[in-house]
Amino acid sequence: MKTTLYVYSATGNSLVIARAIAKELGDTEILPIGRFRITPARPNTERVGIIFPIFAWGPPRTVHEFIRGIDLRGARYTFAIASCGGTAAGTLLRMRKELRRNGGDLHAGFIVRSAAYMEMGSGKQAQMIEMVRRFSGKLPGTEAERLPDIIETVRNTRRSRPERSALLGSILGNFFHGKASSQFAGLDRVYQASENCASCGTCSRICPRGNVRLENGRPAWHHDCDFCGACVTWCPQHAIGFAGASGGAPRRHHPEISVSDLIVA
Repeated sequence: MKTTLYVYSATGNSLVIARAIAKELGDTEILPIGRFRITPARPNTERVGIIFPIFAWGPPRTVHEFIRGIDLRGARYTFAIASCGGTAAGTLLRMRKELRRNGGDLHAGFIVRSAAYMEMGSGKQAQMIEMVRRFSGKLPGTEAERLPDIIETVRNTRRSRPERSALLGSILGNFFHGKASSQFAGLDRVYQASENCASCGTCSRICPRGNVRLENGRPAWHHDCDFCGACVTWCPQHAIGFAGASGGAPRRHHPEISVSDLIVA
């Protein structure tokens, strides 16, 4: 059975998961979700996977939009994998509800933990994260721990209820995600480019939303942001950082992934 995997990946974690699945299943195509912002996806394969990170207890806005537009009426089996630092709340159940509205379905959904990239935040943000985590039950297993069973489930197209955090953690996470997601678009106001910028355009080509464009040889952000950090992470000159901050911004990415792997446009 041929498989199509749609992936949202800014630092490489989700792409590594997709490649591991593709290697085991064979006959699999991996496509970036950011490529389908204008024209919705119309997969012509029987098995479809959607792989993405969790941003503030839910999917990035680009993934939200992708889910609303994808036509899965020809798919026999659809699964999703949400990669998170601690809790995915009720993300996958919300995804299934959205897909069903469009005539599709989510036949299985899995939560995995990218432990190496957990972010705790600071101040009130850290308190909020800790509160949701406290009520979310046991932490999900890491990719290494969970992928063998996930691949076997997908290979055999076994159906199961999409995974979620414990009930109270899911309720809190769903609530906070709704509040946070409305603010993401304008968070790019904190980005700035230093004099080290070489006008290479990497930031523009790698942005999942097409939110970064070169204007007069300099990157400009247009307030339609996922706040995924790809422009910061992959700038070859380390020129992009946060306004008012001294030194470069964090540049963490999966060691198996290079910038060329994540070019969207």
